[in-house]
Amino acid sequence: MIRMIQALLIAAAIAPTTFAYAAMLGLGLHRHAPATAISFAATVLVFGPALMATAASAREQRVAMFGGVQLVWATLLLLGMPLYFPGERQQAVATGIALAGPGESWEELARGVANTLPAEPEVSDPEIPAAVAIVQAEALPPIPLEEHEIALPYEGEGRRLSVPVAFEHGGTTIETQMMLDTGATYTTLPTAVLETMGIFPGPTDPMVKLHTANGVREAHIVMVDQVWLGDLSIHGIAIAVCEECASGENRGLLGLNVTGGYNMLINADHGEVVFSARADRDRHLDISPFLDISASFTRFPGGRVEVVVRFDNSSARDIDRVDASVSCGDQTWVIGGGPIPAGRLETVRSRLPSHEACDGYRIAMDKAFW
Repeated sequence: MIRMIQALLIAAAIAPTTFAYAAMLGLGLHRHAPATAISFAATVLVFGPALMATAASAREQRVAMFGGVQLVWATLLLLGMPLYFPGERQQAVATGIALAGPGESWEELARGVANTLPAEPEVSDPEIPAAVAIVQAEALPPIPLEEHEIALPYEGEGRRLSVPVAFEHGGTTIETQMMLDTGATYTTLPTAVLETMGIFPGPTDPMVKLHTANGVREAHIVMVDQVWLGDLSIHGIAIAVCEECASGENRGLLGLNVTGGYNMLINADHGEVVFSARADRDRHLDISPFLDISASFTRFPGGRVEVVVRFDNSSARDIDRVDASVSCGDQTWVIGGGPIPAGRLETVRSRLPSHEACDGYRIAMDKAFW
């Protein structure tokens, strides 16, 4: 009977003693102590009280005394550890057990055994707080698109976003990445890309001023048949020839003469730009380099003023309609013209409403449509 009790006490003390000894080893390693000091301190701390009690007891009671004291002492060590080493018990036990064998499989076993310990009570604050895991916010579901909308994936961050764009001219289509630049008036491409589509810029092409990173420069303007954003297309696009506007995989800038016809939404959660076609797309940016507007004014006695507006279309496309604004002081009127065939000069005669006399008249393009 005595031997059975002794065996039960020894067996019951194995698990808490193993966990306590492993925890002491782990705590020492976490504090970067020397290996010999860790081993000696853990042995004395875990087994010292039981050995001292055993030495002071009668010979026939030593086994039972050792098992009983070891069971109680090891259990108290494990229970009291959260008070002195808050939040470290499971990690310390896992580290101590992992020292018994090499390899990742043994480390996984050590972590699994340590996780069988009950949750630690929060009785004090940890000496070193644990890092907080980053939790990625769940993105909202994408907005359903209508027929006049397209969502294009973008690359880059901040002020440098690029989107896939397709250029089509003369039966040739080129797909490339373009920098989304809301500060650029005109879409740009280098000469090499234009020549691939059969467009060869020359001295007879119109010129515009571009504000680039290297300052203001003049650039030739050419016409491209179509530009595709996904399955949305725009025809008759003016392209400025700009070599330095290309960088890396981006062949150029996607300017307002393309993007201005859409309402844009940057969906950063899904990494895409949503383009929604506007109800009224004014094409004056694409048409203005190829359309010269001039006017002559005749003032008759009594205040009647007649205007002859000349629309000279130098492009290879027919212009459907042009609205020219005529200003006199703080008054402005609109005179419409069109259609204007490709390569033709058309004139429109109109009469201005009665108005106060002014020093001179100014005429400019207001709106235009292919």
